Amino acid sequence: MKLEEYKEIVDKCSKKENKIKNILISFLSGGLFGLLGEIFRKYIQRLFSISNSESYMYVFIVIVFIASLLTGLGVFDNIASFFKCGVIVPSSGFAHAMSASGLDHKREGLVNGIGSNIFKMTGSIILFSIVSAFVFVFIKVVIL
Repeated sequence: MKLEEYKEIVDKCSKKENKIKNILISFLSGGLFGLLGEIFRKYIQRLFSISNSESYMYVFIVIVFIASLLTGLGVFDNIASFFKCGVIVPSSGFAHAMSASGLDHKREGLVNGIGSNIFKMTGSIILFSIVSAFVFVFIKVVIL
């Protein structure tokens, strides 16, 4: 089978997605989750009389916890397939990727399975975040 024939078969069998619909769903769901996060942040801030920066930290922790919990329960993928990119960026997607990597290897044990593999998908994100932060700080301090 030639490559062109294979591509034709794949095109016939592949589900065509409506890009405009996906963009709208992502935009609206991302905005909805952002609004819910902001409402929750203000609630936490007033309830515990904490500063803005502390309230953002608590919201971030809750988002990571919820995304990890939903991944562990096996429903995060279904939610993400419905809400598209509105739910997977940035912190919830990162938490989902870490949790999914750990869960894939849980049979191998706590250290050799989960501990060794939890950063498998997200390790590059952490690495390049640290490197880019170093470069930007270097530029700011030394050059500017």
